Amino acid sequence: MKKLIVEWFRYEKEGNTCCRCGDSTEIVRRVVDEFKVNNADLDVELKQYSLDEDRLDLSNTVRINGRDIMDILGEKQRVLTACPSCTDLIGKETDCNSYIYKGRIYDSLPDEMLREALYREVYGDNFKANTQI
Repeated sequence: MKKLIVEWFRYEKEGNTCCRCGDSTEIVRRVVDEFKVNNADLDVELKQYSLDEDRLDLSNTVRINGRDIMDILGEKQRVLTACPSCTDLIGKETDCNSYIYKGRIYDSLPDEMLREALYREVYGDNFKANTQI
């Protein structure tokens, strides 16, 4: 049985996270649960990590089997954008990871993006021939 380990990293301070990480958390949980149901022959594990301010550079990041989903989808560039929500939590101007997907920049993870990365990790570049997203 093929194993997929999905790792979700988000900044957290005193039990609170920023808006973009909060939105992304909901998407990660929902899409991974949905993926498990639709791919019962796979062993899918979700690991969630809360980060402190020293690891903010890793916040709002998803990895599948140790690979960043941006790499899986061929998006080699990282983009940092101003995050007012983190700024409020930390108390200073803060830029956070954003996602590039199909030529657009997103502050929170698009569900389509994670879904496509999961299928590509399992089926490679021919995933559309094998399954529907």
